Amino acid sequence: MSGRFKIFIGILLVVWAVLSWRVYYIAIESRTKYSDLANSNINKESIIAPIRGYIFDRHGKPLAVNDTGFALSIAPHLNSNDKTFEMKLEQIASLLPITKEEIIKQYEDKDSPYNHDFIPTVDFITYELAHRLFPIIEQNRDIFELLPTSRRRYPNGSTAAHIIGYIGKANTNDIEKNPISKYTGVIGKEGLERQYNDFLQGELGRRKTKVTAFNEEVEVLEEVQPTYNNHIQTSLDLSLQKTLDAAFKGQNGAAIVIDVENGEIIAAGSYPEYDINEFPSGISIEKWEALQEDPHKPLYNKMIYGAYPPGSVIKMGIGLAFLQFAGIDEHTVIPTPESIEVGSRKFRDWKTGGHGSADFFKSIKRSVDVYYYKLSLQVGIDNIANTLKLFGIGQKSGIDLPAEGAGILPTPEWKKKRYNLKWHIGDTINSSIGQGYMLTTPLQIARYTAAIASGKLVTPHLVTQKGDEQIMVETQDVFTPFQKSKLKAARIGMYQVCNEEGGTGYFRALKSKVRLACKTGTAQVTGIPQADKARIREEDMEYFHRSHAWFTAFVPYEQPKYAITVLIEHGMHGSWAGDTVVVLANALVDLGYIDEKFKKKRK
Repeated sequence: MSGRFKIFIGILLVVWAVLSWRVYYIAIESRTKYSDLANSNINKESIIAPIRGYIFDRHGKPLAVNDTGFALSIAPHLNSNDKTFEMKLEQIASLLPITKEEIIKQYEDKDSPYNHDFIPTVDFITYELAHRLFPIIEQNRDIFELLPTSRRRYPNGSTAAHIIGYIGKANTNDIEKNPISKYTGVIGKEGLERQYNDFLQGELGRRKTKVTAFNEEVEVLEEVQPTYNNHIQTSLDLSLQKTLDAAFKGQNGAAIVIDVENGEIIAAGSYPEYDINEFPSGISIEKWEALQEDPHKPLYNKMIYGAYPPGSVIKMGIGLAFLQFAGIDEHTVIPTPESIEVGSRKFRDWKTGGHGSADFFKSIKRSVDVYYYKLSLQVGIDNIANTLKLFGIGQKSGIDLPAEGAGILPTPEWKKKRYNLKWHIGDTINSSIGQGYMLTTPLQIARYTAAIASGKLVTPHLVTQKGDEQIMVETQDVFTPFQKSKLKAARIGMYQVCNEEGGTGYFRALKSKVRLACKTGTAQVTGIPQADKARIREEDMEYFHRSHAWFTAFVPYEQPKYAITVLIEHGMHGSWAGDTVVVLANALVDLGYIDEKFKKKRK
């Protein structure tokens, strides 16, 4: 055998060996791989998007629901200039409240060479309109697809808008953080819709089917339904909420009604409100800009992140620091002239001529500023701040709403850190009447009032049940026995404000069906120059320079159950917010929240 022949035979053997190995690899080693690929050609898996959970009030009345309908999608990679395609679109658009051009724009914006799924073009079509579309869709199933969908609706319009919040279309960032929103197409943007989005949106379902090469379904291999037990129940009472809306008509600000024992919020609002139904399907640029540019800030939840000087409503908490650290008791009488002078500055009482003298009870009943000026200098800002912290002032309350504000509880350390400035005696005096740097949210004042009434610090909350799960929220026992004993004096002082002549809230409380214990507060927005010997009338100021009006109360006085706090922006005088508090207190009686035995006996 020649050498060349041997080389030829060798080459043949090598080639045969390589081919044999390749056949073995494909037939045996790669069997699983190619089997999976083959299965992927005949087995189709689709995602079933869950239906968003409902939101209910405490009695099961709906606050957020879903309307069912259909969504229209169009096959990818079609030529929108094709005459036949245009004609079919014209047919469909003629039956819908949308133009052919709008559908084409939606389609072209979303079409891509990398996308092989049908492209959503009309988000929601009612059953009635869909019924008229079915004949066209059935004749063109290779082009159009009509699938069941839902649309969020808020049946009460603007009522409780800042609490419920709203959903909006999920953007790229939303989908990155929350993959489920890719399939639902929406995500909670504000309020409870945002806070409880992960629960409300539910869990995805899956459907695995066997299909032909023409995508015709042959067999259902596996089906997992999405989560449907994803409703939430709130502590809100829709009837009381609508009473609040009516009472607040034409005014701006915030209000809260809270259970002093467990922190459940029965009604609350930030005003002006806005119609949250504008958002689920996408609000227009014009409407969005109008809401943003409104000087009364309808999009801003004033209840939880509006920061206002508390004015005189903070005096009970500051008074508790006096009773603990000033070496006095509630009966100690302090001279209270028209003003005190510190350095070159004069600090005046709100009443021309002053109040002469005052004990702790009178200081609350008549809101005697000089009482607080004088004793704050004796006690010091640190003792005042540490006492107010016990009431939750300067801290987030922990309410189940997003983006809560903490307000400002000023101290020398805070001022140094914030402004790199030294604390002055005047800062302490201003803080003693809830002015200066001190800022609180309306919710903080409601929580503080509830603490005075019950002796405990509650965690305000709105959701009481998620699906089958009952929500329990902790209550903190923060006060010492001594402090608890002195809270009784604060309650008596608040009783006198609303039930004895001379009390700053007396006349406003006369129409109440139940005894209120209350405190008024007038929080200045614009400082009064030292040269002005007389205060300028609030009515003569421009609207945005007028003082804010506070009125906070608990009911019934004999057995506290609810705290009611109302802030009216630029309401001029604290007592003027009392009318809204009385309306809410009377509604609590009428709705059965307060026992008839606590009703006032009419003379």
